[in-house]
Amino acid sequence: MAVVHIPAHWRDRTGGRATVEVQGRNLREVINSLDAACPGMKALITDESGDVRGEIAIAINSEITESGMLEPVPEGAEVFLVPAIGGGAQLESARPG
Repeated sequence: MAVVHIPAHWRDRTGGRATVEVQGRNLREVINSLDAACPGMKALITDESGDVRGEIAIAINSEITESGMLEPVPEGAEVFLVPAIGGGAQLESARPG
């Protein structure tokens, strides 16, 4: 089993849980298992083609993934979902030019 850490603003999809334990040998299987346990999570994480959304980083055991959905997930791994933090573009455009 892997432990998936859920960002605070997505916990409405997990019944308020900060972590969810799921099965999976690679990231695709983990995300599919997460979506089966917490419907709607896959749509937050993946795009129309089934790849991880560009604005989301995923770390497995504190290492940012490089192989996308085929990234291996070892037994007992901790998977961290890290959505982008907004606001940078607004700050940039607010600077005097």
